[in-house]
Amino acid sequence: MDWARTKTIFIIVFLLLNTFLLSSYLEQQTNYQQSSASQTSGEESEQRLYGYEEEELPERIEQLHLEASYMDFESGNRSQKVEGNSNINDITYISNERLIGMSATLEEPVEISEDNRNEDLAAFLNNYVWRAEDYEQGQMDEELNRQYYYQTFDNKQIYKPETSAQLELVFNDQNEIVGFRQSYFELDATPADSTIPPEDAIEALGNPSNGILQTNDTVTDVSVGYFNQVTPQGENVYLYTPMYIVEVNGESRYLVNARTQRVQSWDQVMENNGEEDVMVEPEVPENGTGSEENAEENGPAENGEEAPAGE
Repeated sequence: MDWARTKTIFIIVFLLLNTFLLSSYLEQQTNYQQSSASQTSGEESEQRLYGYEEEELPERIEQLHLEASYMDFESGNRSQKVEGNSNINDITYISNERLIGMSATLEEPVEISEDNRNEDLAAFLNNYVWRAEDYEQGQMDEELNRQYYYQTFDNKQIYKPETSAQLELVFNDQNEIVGFRQSYFELDATPADSTIPPEDAIEALGNPSNGILQTNDTVTDVSVGYFNQVTPQGENVYLYTPMYIVEVNGESRYLVNARTQRVQSWDQVMENNGEEDVMVEPEVPENGTGSEENAEENGPAENGEEAPAGE
């Protein structure tokens, strides 16, 4: 037997085996490191977003602000739906230095069923309200029997104080609509390339200088809306600023300016909103009685003119 040749063969075999084992080990190490890095990245992302799913974040806002001016309902065909509607009893047009709009009283109340409330409300808006598709349903004030709606831009809500909703349906005690009031913004958007992404809005709340988000807190919702925080820029002109609306623990809501990252509480902004609304309430009886009774209660108008509703 040629032991030298056999020894050489064994050495070669062992070298090949060691090479294979080393290659397998290095491959496993690489896969482990990549997996660990991915897991760490996911944990860091989750921690950075305080548990909120990154794919659920809204798109980055693209407007620096909206310039808004109230539309005149008496011009064009904007009042056609109410003026041509046989169930409209009375229309009052509002036009002053702070607001332009209209209010209307129904001849016969429109019933809204509890079982099909959303469908009935949508049908009412379609039959009575100009550009109804541009409004988003807000809260219902059970005490005042008012259903509020707010105008939208690019599917984002233009927020106003609750009592300054741009569309308001007035109910009687029988859950019937007896009147409504409406205003509408003509909007001009100013684009911007310096706005922050929604991730930065969450991080702004977690910044120690703001002291809002703590380790155990959870972000439960993130959306975008427009808020008025400045005085009018001129007669009938307002500026609305885009803000990220961040909900924490399903309870508190905070607003983060999409450009400056300034953080404010929801209540602070809504209570101190710079815009003062002067909308005229529709002259509607809570019990659904006719307008003649209202005229008697309000008394005759001076100088032969019809008294404005709600005054």
